[in-house]
Amino acid sequence: MFSEALADTEKVRPDIRVPVYWSWQAIIYGRSGQTHQARHALHELLQSNQSHSVDPIIIAWAYLGMADKDQAFVWREKADVQHSTELVSIKVSPACDVLRSDPRFRDLLRRIGLAP
Repeated sequence: MFSEALADTEKVRPDIRVPVYWSWQAIIYGRSGQTHQARHALHELLQSNQSHSVDPIIIAWAYLGMADKDQAFVWREKADVQHSTELVSIKVSPACDVLRSDPRFRDLLRRIGLAP
């Protein structure tokens, strides 16, 4: 249902493309195998981060959508350091399903108080 997801993001697209828009694009394009478009969206997201601070978890989601677990963890760690409020959802977020078997994920959950 990637085409439907892309159509939905275009419907809600703000006139000024906010960072979360680019993150969604990277996730959807990445998961649908459209690597070139996913990289473009990631590039736009990283450019946004240079001009004003973007919540690191939003960048982590983009990398996760592109199946880059290592970079996703780098940005999740930055989110932890910055006490991102978005971290509270990672324990139940379906986007994190691919990370659940990774020991780094369990360690992160433990450190932010979402696991024993």
